[in-house]
Formats: sequence, structure tokens, C-alpha cells
Amino acid sequence: MSRRIASTRRQFLKQGAALTGAGAFGAATSLSASASATLQAAAKATVVLHDPRLSVDAGVIARLEATGARFIALGGDPVRLWRGAERELLSRRDTRLFGVTNWPDFLIVRGLAAETRRRVLHESLDPATGVMTWLIA
Repeated sequence: MSRRIASTRRQFLKQGAALTGAGAFGAATSLSASASATLQAAAKATVVLHDPRLSVDAGVIARLEATGARFIALGGDPVRLWRGAERELLSRRDTRLFGVTNWPDFLIVRGLAAETRRRVLHESLDPATGVMTWLIA
């Protein structure tokens, strides 16, 4: 096992242990208590990409924004967002990305992040709702 992999695992456990226990978002696509805990665990994330069809608790958004996280709605084509107005922020290698999206959007963002050598540190799919939570750094 290389030193880099061990360091990444240690970093993941330290910064995102709560992400492992990410739960379902509920049938009404509103954040459950476990999903709120997952978002709060990502409070150090620079950017939170979310599907606007999924409601996120305003209190959770306020707390994350207070810690410096920036919420960006992933409403249209993720590639256009990545290459467009948000290019500077999203393409920086040191930008951590946390997402609450569907599977296809996750796959697209994962590929775009790989262009700057960032990898998925966590991914969780809720099979009942199809909601993905993920962390890329």
C-alpha cells in the first residue's frame, strides 16, 4: 500500500466519517436527519453541488454557507456549468466537491473532476430514491 493511499484513507476517515453512514433522503426527496448529518459532515467542502429537485433544509444550507461552503444548483448540463461561469472554482484542484445528485450527474461530475486528478472519496446511492451523495477531492 502506498503512502499516498494511506494518507487519503486517513484523511477520509478524519474529515468524512459521517459520510459513510449516509442514509436515505426519504420518499418526498426532503433531507432526513441522517442526510442532514451527511451534509454537515461536509462543512469543510468548498462547493456543494445539488440537484434543485431535491429540497435541502434551509438551516443546513445556512450552517454550511457560514463555514464557507458554496451551494451550486446542478440544474442543467453539468458540463456547461463546469466549463462555463463556474469554471474557475470547479476546475481548481484544491476545490473539494460534495454532491447531492442523481446517478448520471454524479458520473459526469466524477469524470470532469478526474481531469484535475481529483478522485471520489465517498459515494453512496440510496436505491429507493436514486439519490447519490458523494465527496470528491
